[in-house]
Amino acid sequence: MFVMSCTGQAKPAVIAPKADSSLLLDIVKVSEGRYITVGERGHILISEDKGASWRQVEVPVDVNLAAVDFLDEQHGVAVGFDQTILLTEDAGETWTISHQQVSNYQPALFSVLYASSDNITAVGSYGLYLETNDGGDNWQVREITSLSDVYDGFSHFYDLEKRSDETWFMAGEKYIAEANDIGEEFSKGMVAVTRDAGKTWEKINSPYEGSFFGISVTNGDLYVYGLRGNLFHSEDQGGSWKKLKLANEAGLHDMLITENNGLVLVGTGGVLVHKQGDNISVAKRSDLKGRAALVSLGNERFIIVGEGGVETYDANNEKKASAVKGQ
Repeated sequence: MFVMSCTGQAKPAVIAPKADSSLLLDIVKVSEGRYITVGERGHILISEDKGASWRQVEVPVDVNLAAVDFLDEQHGVAVGFDQTILLTEDAGETWTISHQQVSNYQPALFSVLYASSDNITAVGSYGLYLETNDGGDNWQVREITSLSDVYDGFSHFYDLEKRSDETWFMAGEKYIAEANDIGEEFSKGMVAVTRDAGKTWEKINSPYEGSFFGISVTNGDLYVYGLRGNLFHSEDQGGSWKKLKLANEAGLHDMLITENNGLVLVGTGGVLVHKQGDNISVAKRSDLKGRAALVSLGNERFIIVGEGGVETYDANNEKKASAVKGQ
């Protein structure tokens, strides 16, 4: 089934004076110095000075936007509630509705991959899976039956990441993997892979019975993370896993690998976990507002977005503060 754009019920986002302090859910680096973040009520903000200042741009929808991705410095996509998919061809200055399907149960898109000039794939609630193979002119809604549970139902698809042109990975909510004759059910956090650019998908070995909110791919390494501070690492593309202890039980929503191979994760309650080798530090926002996503500015500095809007975080200052406390 192909679904064309639906724009009749769209309302433009309101330009808000404090948009950079509102709920923001994802952030991406577009080019040197230029970053774009998206969030509630259709807010899209741009910084051209590495996060020092932000300006909101006009957006044709006022629904929550959950994820943003760019193919190159000009072409980007943002997705969110009501199956909303927005496209830009001018580095985020203007956005157009490529697809929207308003319904009573508010199906949401949580992650998007701008894989090529023709192929964009977005995933979300209850197995929602949309793709275009013509750059956004037409969208196909697919049911990926290979990722259903034992009752042919679907969990939420939370994160979609690309390892190569053909190989992508997905992480999601726990699903019922097994059920026996006496009614016992056994769950696993969803981890899946496609090796043909989304044509077919298969579940891979899952190391945890709870939900995963994110997945990170770098070279031959794979990381999945989610509920209760769980983080797992695989060196063989999910064949086997090792649990990494983090001294943290808050849910984890995003992760990046630093230039010196450290790990930085953010999540519920404003938590930020920094792991460098065997050294682990945990910091939280004083107001405990959740942190949703982050990007690196280099030299252990990050832009973080979440319930408190945009913040710049310098891990070097945290290290200095910890050293003073230890004296």
